[in-house]
Amino acid sequence: MKVCLFLNHACNLGCSYCYNGEQFHRQMPLEMAMRGADLALAGRSRGRSASRLSFFGGEPLLEMDLIRQTVAYTEQQLADSKRDDFGFQVVTNGTLLTGEVCDYLLDHGFYMGVSIDGCREAHDATRRFPNGESSYDRVVENLCELLGRDNGTGVKVISVIDPANVDLLASSFDVLVDLGAHNLSMNINYEASWDAPARQRFDRALRQLSERYLATFRDDIPVSLNLFDAKIATQVKGGYALTDRCDFGCEEVAVSPRGRLYPCDRLVGQDDRDDVVIGHIDRGIDRARRDDLIQRKNRTLPDCSECALLHRCMHWCGCVNHAMTGSVGRVEGLLCWFEQKIIEEADRVASILFEEHNGLFLRRFYTPRLRGEGH
Repeated sequence: MKVCLFLNHACNLGCSYCYNGEQFHRQMPLEMAMRGADLALAGRSRGRSASRLSFFGGEPLLEMDLIRQTVAYTEQQLADSKRDDFGFQVVTNGTLLTGEVCDYLLDHGFYMGVSIDGCREAHDATRRFPNGESSYDRVVENLCELLGRDNGTGVKVISVIDPANVDLLASSFDVLVDLGAHNLSMNINYEASWDAPARQRFDRALRQLSERYLATFRDDIPVSLNLFDAKIATQVKGGYALTDRCDFGCEEVAVSPRGRLYPCDRLVGQDDRDDVVIGHIDRGIDRARRDDLIQRKNRTLPDCSECALLHRCMHWCGCVNHAMTGSVGRVEGLLCWFEQKIIEEADRVASILFEEHNGLFLRRFYTPRLRGEGH
């Protein structure tokens, strides 16, 4: 079971695209955090593949005391057993990653997600402090210290693609790779106003990004980029497997500061979305509500059934659908457009690298599959 504790709605940044709504102080009580840890531990005891306790917000590192106490409690419960099937995770804006905090997180085996939108111009367009000051230098300094200690193996760098920074997409990729970030997650802000001119800019920026991505393979630099990696993988193996899809409500649950349960941390928002609540930490998961949401998000809509790209499309992502349409099961045409563009560009790059017999490319996307088939 993957349990995400939404520690507080407060944040020290004023990002222009924040999907969590208004920032306000509502701290999760320690007792509730410990019950969330119990939920994750219970999933582990039932023999599932792996369990994880993650910390989110708001900015979770504003609540370091709560994190420390929750981790201490969890580790105490794990004291007499192996730890290889349980882990901690935190997603942070990076401004509070002091040396002491880095030491603590690494010492306790945290997997970390750090948000930075790329080059200075891209980041400053979207991720400033509430008073308008830039957060870029602080985030870069802290990220570099973290990457230097960890060699980047347990750090994912998360960027948001928005109309305000999309033109700088390729430059942002270059800067992040130069900083030593080799596990990149670039995510589209689907709630933004992607009018026709903005979509044209995205189209141009995506081609520029794919050229930079292509260059990393030719230079033998192992960089993982979610936008293209996932789509290339679906081409190689014939589409998304059920295990590739999000664990929405089944093996993943988010706990709000009030104890309400959501199928995904992105749906917590201001904790006022009753339509996607699937229970309460005191009463457990309402399986009927959860199963209904899962059924609605996984159904194939009539307009999609004949699409040749259906098996490679993320039409099943409930949180993206909810952000765009207000329903986990209704797919917006704009999502189709983005998916088609990304698949098209991923296939172009993959075809070039395959024809070039690029070793890094073949090892990443083909070797495990060929081994599995006995070739």
